[in-house]
Amino acid sequence: MESKWIFKKEPEEEVVDKIHSSLGFGMFESKLLVMRGIDSYSKAREFFKPQVSDIHDPFLMKDMQTAVECIVSAIHQRKKILIYGDYDVDGTSAVALLYLYLSKIYDKELLGYYIPDRYTEGYGISFQGIDYAKEQGFPLIISLDCGIKSLKEIDYARSLGVDFIVCDHHLPGDELPRAVAVLDPKRRDCPYPYKELSGCGVGFKLCQALNTIYKLPADDLYNLTDLLAISIAADIVSLTGENRTLAKLGLKRLRNTKQAGLRQLIPNEKLRNFTTSNIVFEIAPKINAAGRISHGKAAVELMISDDENEAKKIVEEICELNSQRKEMDNQTTTETVQQITDTEQYKKSSIIVYDPNWNKGIVGITASRITELYYKPTIVFTDSGEGEMVASARSVSDFDLYKALEKCSHLLEKFGGHQAAAGLTLKKENFEEFKTLFEKVVSEQIQEHQKTPIIEIDCEIKLNQLNEKFFDFHQKLAPFGPQNMRPVFALKNISNPKFVKLIGKDKSHLKFYLPSENRNIECTGFKLGSYHEDLQKKNFDMVFSIEENHWKGETRHILYIKDIQFNS
Repeated sequence: MESKWIFKKEPEEEVVDKIHSSLGFGMFESKLLVMRGIDSYSKAREFFKPQVSDIHDPFLMKDMQTAVECIVSAIHQRKKILIYGDYDVDGTSAVALLYLYLSKIYDKELLGYYIPDRYTEGYGISFQGIDYAKEQGFPLIISLDCGIKSLKEIDYARSLGVDFIVCDHHLPGDELPRAVAVLDPKRRDCPYPYKELSGCGVGFKLCQALNTIYKLPADDLYNLTDLLAISIAADIVSLTGENRTLAKLGLKRLRNTKQAGLRQLIPNEKLRNFTTSNIVFEIAPKINAAGRISHGKAAVELMISDDENEAKKIVEEICELNSQRKEMDNQTTTETVQQITDTEQYKKSSIIVYDPNWNKGIVGITASRITELYYKPTIVFTDSGEGEMVASARSVSDFDLYKALEKCSHLLEKFGGHQAAAGLTLKKENFEEFKTLFEKVVSEQIQEHQKTPIIEIDCEIKLNQLNEKFFDFHQKLAPFGPQNMRPVFALKNISNPKFVKLIGKDKSHLKFYLPSENRNIECTGFKLGSYHEDLQKKNFDMVFSIEENHWKGETRHILYIKDIQFNS
């Protein structure tokens, strides 16, 4: 499907001149900074050189004082504490982080952790998990990356005499759970100045607050930011403000991590130059595979392990699970495409597919792939047992998926998510009616501009600007992520690329080189192999982002092509 190219609005020249004069960057680099909202010296200092002093006081968060007092009291009375987290990367890394901190100030025998089973318990706090806490004698549960909407579950825990401290970063409902303390910067009454922390980030703020009491050396506290950097990248939260500071600190710690599990998970030759992209595409899928295919507890065991041999064994298990996940992912995607083709759903405004045999842990990945392929709001269903179906949904452009599902909520048992992605459960007898209604809602509400993929381009760049000085500046913009994405550039009127060839097992990818400053710059385009012959005959424009590739001590800069358009 052809994409529409849209260039971002050019910044005001006066502001660019001011940044150029105060920071000493070239005009082109200064323009890129202003386009990222860096329009003053103080913002530039915070962006390029974040410091520990930029991290906010944890006691600015509503209920933090109460949470600290509750934990201090539990430790003083030698009560058992259970750390409870979601089964994804953010949840498991948050559990590992808090467990590692508390184990430095408290008896490990009085600490425990719990990750719900994706298949038997589902997302968030479960009654089964609370029963486990009661049976095992844990009078205090600290939940991480979940709990903000678990009103019934936390009331049930109260009835059993089990207290809760909720640490979450998701948007609360109209009512808060009746926990001892609810730490969530998105609470309407929370004055915390930064709202976009990950679930692990909220857990780190709790550690930071506890450390005002227990006063571990700063290194012991900030060594834990390696896990925090993993959660920030994997959970796709904003990489601005405090998150950027924590991510930069965390990536620096990660490259020299003390955690045996992370050292086993990340090869030494990669660890020295590890980035958020490596986390998103290489590490997060492996950690997530535990919760998708088996049980998320393995991910926590890996992250808290201090035994190299044990860690190596867990990594082997997780990598095997990830291989299984890939096979299941490929098979499910193939079957989904066949179902869409057979039913001609590609002609509709939305896509809804179902197979009782699809793995519950895979449908989210499949929904993402189908959305990319057909560019329509997509819902992928499978069975969850007991007459119910579960699904993952993904949206396109700025179409509000959550609002569309709200229109169908009377047919759903439960649903949750946000504008771009959601999860839902319904009874089988409501499936056909839901399909009809959801398609009706989407077809009535979706706008023309939401039906075509959009590539947003920062600006045009000239081939001679792609030099070592610019590559060095580009790297200073990292770490990349939401609200600080890799810049996307356009190169126009390219002709006669060198060494054009098809690559990949199925020869569906493209590689060629462009001459610049007495050397050739590598260009790679995934799934763009169909352009192979025309590239050598016609002039073309391309949009791309830049990534570093490190191999045997050498650094190469690769232009990753997002799209190509031929000139008439």
